[in-house]
Amino acid sequence: MGQATIKKIAELANVSRGTVDRVLHDRSGVKPDVRQRVLEIAAALNYTPNLIGRSLANLHDEICIGIILTPEYNPFIEDILKGVRAASDEFKPFGFHVVVKMLDTLDPSEQLEILDQLESQGINGIAMIPLDTEAIRNKLNQLDQKGIPIVTFNSPMSGINDLCFVGQDHICGGASAGGLMGKILPSGGKVAAIISSKNLTCHQERISGFCQKLSTCYPSLEVVEIGENADRDDLAFQIAFEFLQKYPDLSGIYIAGGGILGLGQALKATGKNGEVKVICHDFIEDVVRLLKDGTLDFAIGQNPQRQGYLLVSLLFDYLVKKEAPSTKFVEMPVEIATGDSIKA
Repeated sequence: MGQATIKKIAELANVSRGTVDRVLHDRSGVKPDVRQRVLEIAAALNYTPNLIGRSLANLHDEICIGIILTPEYNPFIEDILKGVRAASDEFKPFGFHVVVKMLDTLDPSEQLEILDQLESQGINGIAMIPLDTEAIRNKLNQLDQKGIPIVTFNSPMSGINDLCFVGQDHICGGASAGGLMGKILPSGGKVAAIISSKNLTCHQERISGFCQKLSTCYPSLEVVEIGENADRDDLAFQIAFEFLQKYPDLSGIYIAGGGILGLGQALKATGKNGEVKVICHDFIEDVVRLLKDGTLDFAIGQNPQRQGYLLVSLLFDYLVKKEAPSTKFVEMPVEIATGDSIKA
């Protein structure tokens, strides 16, 4: 497009393409009246230089970024990966490469080890779901001091100078779940919640928004217990089964992360399927099926494929095009689905 535009400018100004190139790059050797004519025509055509090509011309080495994800047993991560792969394929011809590292657990020491590995490999930028510990925070600040840009996503972290955060307003997401729970349980009752990890800020924010909404608008709903399942189906099954045994009059369950299949199995095993109201996050395959069969009442989405794509494209823009994000918070909207609205 850039070459064709230069050709068009040259034709309209009745000069050579070399003259247009000299004007656009502010080089000498062009008469003032010719320079002005070329600039006026370029402005009229909304000409934009090919910044990618210009930046790549100055590169001597390929650029490589690292993406750090939480364990793949959470299907949400597979949707993130689809977006990462699409962007990786798009930008690979420009010498821009993506290395994906995936945690086996939600142990902060494992994430810290991966950060050390990427640093030793000379990585140019990192995008990650940060586990919120002081050791991780200190490491990210060290990387920032070395000029390695960090994009955080899905779960925010305070006290770091990240390039930007990509994700949802999780307090709003949790409050949305609370509002939905209040509307489907107008008579009140006992509700329980399951989060992934206390080390993930997103889950702390979701449960905070959920509880605040209930206490403010639906005080007849009581949160009796909160469990932690590390996004695992087996632990979600165990926690939910224990909830249902311990609180036979339980009216609702809010699950803020992965493990929805295990929760569904617990409801069916105890005969509570369809009786206990359930609200979850993310439009993964299991969620779609359980919404359709009535096990779930509502699901809240956050467009993980879009998130995955943006991780790569934002770092590409910053490292190659020298363009910083226009905002520190690249927000994913809250989406709400029911069994009737969600697509299989």
